[in-house]
Amino acid sequence: MATRLEKFNEFCATRSLYFPSAEIYANNFAGFYEYGPIGNRIRINLINFWREEFVRKNNFLEIFGSIILPKDVFVASGHLGNFDDPIATCESCKQVYRLDRLISEITKTEVAENLSIAEYQKLIDNNKVVCTKCKGKLTDIKRFNLMSCINVGTTAGNIGYLRGESCQSIFLDFLRLYKTSRQSLPITISQHGVVYRNEISPRNGLLRSREFEQLETEMFFDPDKINETPISLETISKYKIRFKLLKDKEEKDYNIAKITEKKITTGNLITYALYITQKFLEDLGFSHSNIRFREVPENDRSFYSKQTFDCEIKSENEWVELFCINYRTDYDLLAHSKGSKKDLSVSEEGKRIQPHVLEICSIGLGRLFYLLLENNFKIKEINREERNFLHLNPKVAPYFVAILPLMKKDGLSEKATEIFLTLKEESKKYDVFYDETGSIGKRYARLDEIGCNYCLTIDHETLEKQTVTIRDRDSQEQKRVPIKSIGKLLEKLYCGKTKFSKIK
Repeated sequence: MATRLEKFNEFCATRSLYFPSAEIYANNFAGFYEYGPIGNRIRINLINFWREEFVRKNNFLEIFGSIILPKDVFVASGHLGNFDDPIATCESCKQVYRLDRLISEITKTEVAENLSIAEYQKLIDNNKVVCTKCKGKLTDIKRFNLMSCINVGTTAGNIGYLRGESCQSIFLDFLRLYKTSRQSLPITISQHGVVYRNEISPRNGLLRSREFEQLETEMFFDPDKINETPISLETISKYKIRFKLLKDKEEKDYNIAKITEKKITTGNLITYALYITQKFLEDLGFSHSNIRFREVPENDRSFYSKQTFDCEIKSENEWVELFCINYRTDYDLLAHSKGSKKDLSVSEEGKRIQPHVLEICSIGLGRLFYLLLENNFKIKEINREERNFLHLNPKVAPYFVAILPLMKKDGLSEKATEIFLTLKEESKKYDVFYDETGSIGKRYARLDEIGCNYCLTIDHETLEKQTVTIRDRDSQEQKRVPIKSIGKLLEKLYCGKTKFSKIK
């Protein structure tokens, strides 16, 4: 019998939520994906939800930067020297492996990705690690750079690189935005855009691809004021953050007051970042128990990082990294200051400040898409029939409401079309769908599966009494409401100002 995860992946494929690029060609590249009509609606809604509920609600600035940047940018940032993964090649079949992952899978223990070549060789020898395909010996252990190079224009040697992460534009633009935004530190800048990583062995679909979108946010602050936050932490002192700390054997909740008291973070700004990111994920539709911030040990952090927490989401029976909260200190601005020969420090309150950077989040949109849908995919038995349900937030679902005539005849189709067009005209916030093909039960099932929140059924009573049946996806309950009030009711349901259970 197929597992829930297998059924979820089958659902994504049969509904064309996402699929490989150029899939009709046998030699298409791995790690590139396209979104179908339903998947793309969800993708766009995710971006809009992040923009409205995270960026704008917290008064962050937002930019849009170039995908291709000069070589000197990535020399300064360290990408051309350090943005790499360990690999090894099978001596017999020439299969190339991402070494830290291969050893982790074989030994069932977590292996850091920044060990030395000698340390990897020792792990291979001690654990008798060989090629999983032909049992051949692993050789040529080295580090493989993930950056993709391009020659810009017609002049040979005019080298640029496709960005491997979207934050470099934020660092490069910081001083200009500081001067023109008329804001003082801390300044937080966000960006949504495409990035490229020449992954060694892209796998697990959207979880590890070569071309993907990022939802990036970086905070620039005075290190002497790391304990000064945009909101008072006392007002959210009871809010619980879910951690997997190095000292704890399992996940554990700590409220904001305890985090401050125990000094779990190196400053209140980091605690604030933990709060707003977890709240964003919970508001989006992840359950509290399926989110954790894993404290990253010093030997697995970037050399410039003072403290890092990986935000991980539980997927089936494993934890998957979604992004990290990373205290990057002054590394980025100093590196670009040296590379560009421009002073990127600022003056405030009579002193010169070299801003520090807190990476609040760098979310891979494909990962967010996959993990949100997988976390909210349910299989239920309805009338002895197994059915798929996608329990999505109204602001993320591909359609908020569907208009369904019970049948095409007797004027029901015409009345349904009238209601559909009226709602399409009036509703500027949510999307409306129309379907009159197939039995009403099958139409309900199709809409439940893609996450549509409500269905309005137009039947003969609609024509007699000017009422419609509104059906709730999650409870499967139905209620009759007057047509004249349906517009305002739907808007209240969409904005969370009322609940279906309160409809009389």
